[in-house]
Amino acid sequence: MALRFGTAPPADHWHQGRREQQMKTRILTGLGVLALGGLFVSACGTSAQQESASSPAGDEGAPTTAKPEVSINAVMVALIDHAGHQLWNVEVEGKAPKTDADWENVQEHAVQIAAAGPAITVGGTGPSDAVWVKSPSWQSYAQRMSDAGVAAMNAAKSKDLSALVKANGQLVESCVGCHKEFKPDLPTEGIVHSHID
Repeated sequence: MALRFGTAPPADHWHQGRREQQMKTRILTGLGVLALGGLFVSACGTSAQQESASSPAGDEGAPTTAKPEVSINAVMVALIDHAGHQLWNVEVEGKAPKTDADWENVQEHAVQIAAAGPAITVGGTGPSDAVWVKSPSWQSYAQRMSDAGVAAMNAAKSKDLSALVKANGQLVESCVGCHKEFKPDLPTEGIVHSHID
């Protein structure tokens, strides 16, 4: 699945753009980590008194799941769409990873995809979130997306472009299938990703 666009910009422009992209990637990665960290903190934030009052005897170690204070669509646009496009861009002529830093960048975005699968299974504030997460089909698509992220991460670790392209195909299949079933109209909630980077 090779995507072809215009000619490459001059090398000095490319390096500046690359630095800007790396900075944006680090910022978005940091935001993603903070969002996931917030989920964990809020999940752990209930007091022992609340837990004992709401848990039957013998259930003290049962995990709790926190619902994020954003919509699934917001997570899709800010985290999944962004990271997915970074992975898919390696298939554009001249953009395949060449250096260790390139492969590390791919690996970071693959980790975001792998982590986002579980994140979108708990719901959020969107108008359809509660319905979506109850669907076994939604859960399956989220797992397949996460599996594709793990496959892309492993491909990046071994610097295997053909395995990365295969993982990208798995990611496309999970995204397209899910969107056909759950979200055929784009965008929703008025949230869009600019694809500047």
